[in-house]
Amino acid sequence: KYYFGTTPSQYTSVRLGEFPNPNVGWEKAKKLNLGADLSFFNQLNISVDYFKENREGIFLQRKSIPMYVGLSTKPWVNIGKMRNSGIDASLEYHQPLGKDLHLTVRGNFTYARNRIMDQDEPDYAYTYMNHSGQMQWQKFGLVAAGLFQDQEDIDSWAKQSFGEVKPGDIKYLDLNGDGVVDAHDEVAIGYSRVPEINYGFGLQINWKGLDFGAFFRGQAHVSYSLGGSFFPFANGVGKGNLFAKAMDRWSEENPNPNAFYPRLSASASANNQKASTRTIYDGSLLRLSDLEVGYTFRGKHLKSWGCQSLRVYFVGSNLLLFSPWDMWDPESGSTNGSNYPLARKFNLGVRISF
Repeated sequence: KYYFGTTPSQYTSVRLGEFPNPNVGWEKAKKLNLGADLSFFNQLNISVDYFKENREGIFLQRKSIPMYVGLSTKPWVNIGKMRNSGIDASLEYHQPLGKDLHLTVRGNFTYARNRIMDQDEPDYAYTYMNHSGQMQWQKFGLVAAGLFQDQEDIDSWAKQSFGEVKPGDIKYLDLNGDGVVDAHDEVAIGYSRVPEINYGFGLQINWKGLDFGAFFRGQAHVSYSLGGSFFPFANGVGKGNLFAKAMDRWSEENPNPNAFYPRLSASASANNQKASTRTIYDGSLLRLSDLEVGYTFRGKHLKSWGCQSLRVYFVGSNLLLFSPWDMWDPESGSTNGSNYPLARKFNLGVRISF
């Protein structure tokens, strides 16, 4: 059944089902890799690689075929195009600092960016809404501009079409300037949930029998979504950092346009739960991933026991976390903090060599 006309009339007709494609094939990729390995004075080693990959013939479902063609399911074809490029670099430096003191520094850095070049997508009413040209898994939403302070603020703003709006609700930018905030004002926001940047660095120091090592790792250019029961009093959620921030909300006593939460409401607010720059968070972080401290004993008294050496050591994992997002471990990618975080571990050990 189909509806036609500005005053819809219903008609019964026949249409094609799954349209066959006898020409399905594999994706094709063109790859470029340029690399350099440098070594200086047997102390500094540097490795740098640049990579670029263009893929075409990606198997996906057509989007440009209009409904009036009469296909119940749009065909799958080899039409998609994707580009990936970036750099991968590592560094290692060794430096003797004395007769019994030695320093080693290591680091690595990876930057990888992908772009959707073609996915058979017609232009949206406004081209800033297009997904082509954006990264895979790019988030789209409205651009938030704080909270409405009072009714006068609401009346002077573009009309928001997501239900009733009251003071303390989120206001959004009217990007196309038509005086109405709606789905046509959604744009790419933040990054994807896959980090574009991954890096790490660490050092190791050896002094006589003492050894110390630490390694940090981090990520950047990554965004995660908020949602579900993120709100502090929803479905019993209200513990930990969610509860601690619950008072940082707009109210008549605290008409802060930059409060963390909008006004409280007895039921869900369609306006305040729209995907926007307020419903994503920065997943950048730096973590003290590993820390190891040890001491190795050697001497005649050990040989008398049949031992060559004895090492006592401490190893800690995930000891510190630095991130602009402080409500939970952002690496969990959680929408509301309910995912189990990475465990902090402490180990003491003894190693005997015979």
